Amino acid sequence: MKIFATGLLFLLYLGAYQSALAAPETLLLEIGIRQISLEHFENVVATTYPDLEILPVPDRLRVKTRLVQELIDRELIAAEAARRNIDISPDELDAAWADVRGQYSEEEFTQFLHKQNKSRTGWLAALRQRLLTAEVTAALVAQQPAISTAQLEDYYRQHKEDFRRPLEVQARQMLFASREEALKVRQLVRDGGDFATLAQRYSLSPDRENGGNLGYFAQGMLPKEFDDAIFRLPLKKVSDPIKSPYGYHLFLVEQRHKAGMRPYVIVKEEIYQLLRQHQEEEIFHQWLEKSRESTVINVNWQLLEPASKQ
Repeated sequence: MKIFATGLLFLLYLGAYQSALAAPETLLLEIGIRQISLEHFENVVATTYPDLEILPVPDRLRVKTRLVQELIDRELIAAEAARRNIDISPDELDAAWADVRGQYSEEEFTQFLHKQNKSRTGWLAALRQRLLTAEVTAALVAQQPAISTAQLEDYYRQHKEDFRRPLEVQARQMLFASREEALKVRQLVRDGGDFATLAQRYSLSPDRENGGNLGYFAQGMLPKEFDDAIFRLPLKKVSDPIKSPYGYHLFLVEQRHKAGMRPYVIVKEEIYQLLRQHQEEEIFHQWLEKSRESTVINVNWQLLEPASKQ
């Protein structure tokens, strides 16, 4: 499921705006029964874009206009979620937050956000909005016919060139500070030593942690001097030292995939995910456009003009 983000940067700072909707001082925006004041909107703009005032007036107006549109979309999504009784539970939000953090601890990620001038509260508000948008999208898509086998097969026939695979190899590398060190370890490999184990012990490259594994790659993805050596190298044979700006490299090719067409049975799931993503995007944006047309939306655009404040 692809999560749709509508103005993520802006939404980072909108989580607490609900309390400012009642009795606005100067009414800027009405979305159905919702009302948002100019004063609150300007506070959000200042928080989101603290340096906005240094931009020329036309650029400032473009930014503010875009933010108003994003806020309208956010409200339409929230209203649809409420209509469908869709909500994000604390457990769901906590799980998503942990996924976003990845390997960072709570403290490390909080420090990271602080360096980005963002708050944990803002991130959680934005994350909740993304999850809510995804749930609304899923509900909309569930009402549509499932993607059929015929559609998958048609896509494969019409886009066969997209599934043409170039010559690929799966290789490992080691990096050394000098040619002499590289030659010593090359001899250890030739004497029967395991390349991956020796990479973990001797290599200076960060990928030494996984035995120097470079994964699969096609010809032309690496510098020419590497390509020339790797794609001529017999399987399981270690290369001569190859000089680069980083030092001296040894390579070993473990697998080789010939160029050719990837068969339908292999790419079927890939095609399904692609068509599913396109379907979600199309259905969501069609729904959003209809919602904009059917909802009473009033914006006092003149209030965004600098002269209106004088």
